[in-house]
Amino acid sequence: MDTQIAVICSNEFAKRVKTIETELSSIKLQYYTYRNPQEATALIGQIKPCDAVFFSGSLPYFYAKKKCDELPIPTHYLKQDGTAIATTLLALTNRGTTLQEVSIDITDPNIATGILEDISTNEFPWMYKIEPNVDIEEIVKFHYDLYQNQKTTQAVTSIHAVYEILQKQNVPVIRMIDPRSSIIKGISETKNLAILSKSQSAKIAVGYIQFESNREIQNNELGQFTLLFKTRLIEVERNLFTLFTTQGDVQRIFEYLSEIQWKRLSDTPFKLAFGYGSNIEEATQNAKDALLLTKSNTAYVLTEHKQLLGPYPKYHRCIELRTQEPVLVEVAKSTSLSPANLSKVIQFSKYHTANEFTAHDLESFLQVSRRTSERILKKLVDHQYAEVVGEEMTYQQGRPRAVYRLNFPTYL
Repeated sequence: MDTQIAVICSNEFAKRVKTIETELSSIKLQYYTYRNPQEATALIGQIKPCDAVFFSGSLPYFYAKKKCDELPIPTHYLKQDGTAIATTLLALTNRGTTLQEVSIDITDPNIATGILEDISTNEFPWMYKIEPNVDIEEIVKFHYDLYQNQKTTQAVTSIHAVYEILQKQNVPVIRMIDPRSSIIKGISETKNLAILSKSQSAKIAVGYIQFESNREIQNNELGQFTLLFKTRLIEVERNLFTLFTTQGDVQRIFEYLSEIQWKRLSDTPFKLAFGYGSNIEEATQNAKDALLLTKSNTAYVLTEHKQLLGPYPKYHRCIELRTQEPVLVEVAKSTSLSPANLSKVIQFSKYHTANEFTAHDLESFLQVSRRTSERILKKLVDHQYAEVVGEEMTYQQGRPRAVYRLNFPTYL
């Protein structure tokens, strides 16, 4: 079966790719073209069902990044590699153009610098580094001003909109050459990402549903769960049921399941937990471990990488139950905090709007007792991973609250 890939690009890029479609094995391309890379965001909403999305460059991808993160399929873009840059610069020198008279917009100037240093040349073009969400007008101004000031005689751009504007301004301009091999490689990589995503989604997921009731749950009460997960529930012991599905189905269900739909599942309080794994034994054990961490009327997923996802349906947080970053390993080791609690503190730091906080702030976020939050903070303070930076008085009577700040990196 062919892999369906949506290509978001300029008209010129689409024409180029169509000339090499026959070299793309088991791939079907759907084209969505723009005049300006900023239109890529709107085009995301127009793509028909497909297996992956491929962008003709980094700029349209960066503009559409937020929308891409919401897609259930992988996205990829054509990277401006050394082959494209070397080919373009070689074409210029073959035409007798001096590189010192060239302006070029490029995602990574270090690549061009490295190529030119390797061939021991003293000539370097004027370079503009393309940053995410850059304004097109800034790039146009860079090329135009250099040409008007007679510092350059030739502009090179990888952005079709910039090319068109410079042409209208009578600035000599050529497009960056995208070698056939680079385009084929980029689209083939997109195909491989699509295949990998499908294989991951098809992996087994084991679930447990535990009802918190003294009476025996009847089959008709299980109907909503059967409809939701489209699979049969197997009773393993009184009021504890297991089910088998795929990781892709679990992800899709929790992605779109509303709190209202969740409440309609059962009038009897229950816990729901899923485990992922490379085999059924690992998935089953992860489901059992997740169930131990699940509170009433919530759900958790424990992945094969020991990431605890949830609690669903309200939150989609990720708690690391295994610490691998060297800095965090050292924090966990010296404070004796569990990887789960350390991960929760990091999550709190990322979501909390201010750098400074109180034990009450941490308690509310973690949904733990005041004693637990204070114990966590004491361990961090004792080992200089947090410090008391002040205090606040929220009431006229009573003890003032200590104000804390974390002293270790949380953006790892």
